[in-house]
Amino acid sequence: MAWPDLCRSLLLYGRPGTGKTWLARAMGNSAGVRFIAASFAAWQAAGHLGDMLKAMRRSFAEARKQVPAILFIDEIDAVGSREEGDRHGSSYRMQVINGFLEEMDSISREEGVIVVGACNHPDRIDPAVLRAGRFDLKIEVPMPDTAAIHGILRGHLGESFGEEKLRDLARIATGSSAAEVDAAVRKARALARAAKRELRLEDLRAQFVAGDVVGAAWIRRAAIHECGHAIVAAALGCGEVMRVGLSDSGGTTTRRLVRQQNLLADFEDELASGLAGRAAERMVFGDVCGGAGGPEDSDLARATKLAVSIDTLFGLGVYGPLWIETPPEVVLRDPEARARIRIRLEAAEDRAGAILAIHRQHLEAMAGGLARERLLAGEALAAWLAPVRAKHTGGAATGSVPETAGTATEFLTG
Repeated sequence: MAWPDLCRSLLLYGRPGTGKTWLARAMGNSAGVRFIAASFAAWQAAGHLGDMLKAMRRSFAEARKQVPAILFIDEIDAVGSREEGDRHGSSYRMQVINGFLEEMDSISREEGVIVVGACNHPDRIDPAVLRAGRFDLKIEVPMPDTAAIHGILRGHLGESFGEEKLRDLARIATGSSAAEVDAAVRKARALARAAKRELRLEDLRAQFVAGDVVGAAWIRRAAIHECGHAIVAAALGCGEVMRVGLSDSGGTTTRRLVRQQNLLADFEDELASGLAGRAAERMVFGDVCGGAGGPEDSDLARATKLAVSIDTLFGLGVYGPLWIETPPEVVLRDPEARARIRIRLEAAEDRAGAILAIHRQHLEAMAGGLARERLLAGEALAAWLAPVRAKHTGGAATGSVPETAGTATEFLTG
């Protein structure tokens, strides 16, 4: 295959510990080419702006000298975006982005170097960096499913405990990243060495059993929360729900978004889907926990930013056609704006609650299955969501709810 016919750049993104760096190295090893590792952190550690840009250019130059080669750039989301509302350091950020774009454009016209970037937050990267020609392919590296974790454990443990016990351990470990599984096995072995004995299955189970740490009540609440997201997203057609999972640190619902018309109704659907976890908790438990809030990528943070943007950026709210480039935290200093956004968010949560009330029994049954399996994906997840989609679209449900999924009542009784 001729070089012009190849995709010469790739962005790997996903949560920390999913194996993005390992995958990039495996690409180099399997192709038998040089692997040059770099990162924005290493470049920035070189010193001030001029030193940082020199370090960046050195990495690109090293890749050119060793063709054929893969240039791997970690933490690429640290490049930032010129569209950020925060003006502090904007001049520095612009020069870093311009320097990086110059290097990417230059190397794309040459033969022999494939650039692979990795990051946790692709949404924080300047759109000019992500456009085709600079990063041709963009692939999410998801959290490992039960089968993948079983393979990782088998690679570590071989046939020490038998396939059946290994599969059971993989099910318990579902929700952990590949890095967390590796670390858990190493820790279990270290504890066994300290006790001057062979590694036991109990040593490994102790590293993964979340119930000992967070309790069954926490697991059930997290399962109700995540299944609430999935059911409302399916009911409103907010993309395709790909995975619903639990881990010791919380739960995640992963969707593949579809292109919308960006109507007000589309944004309102997204708000309802984003707040459906809270709505599910309120319906089942009579209250909500703080799990929907916290970091800047939490349910509440995203919903608040979207609700503000409806008014300020999209021309669909109280300010009419005005485009107002003001960070949400600044907009919300105004008591009237704060009250208006709160009303919009509460209405979205109420709407999600109304949808979930129709599916309450289904929600609790699905949450029971998730609590046991720790991950719903593929055909199992599709079977759970098919009746929901059918009810709200008027189509016929395909597939059937897995018999092994159980019910919420069975889960609560252990």
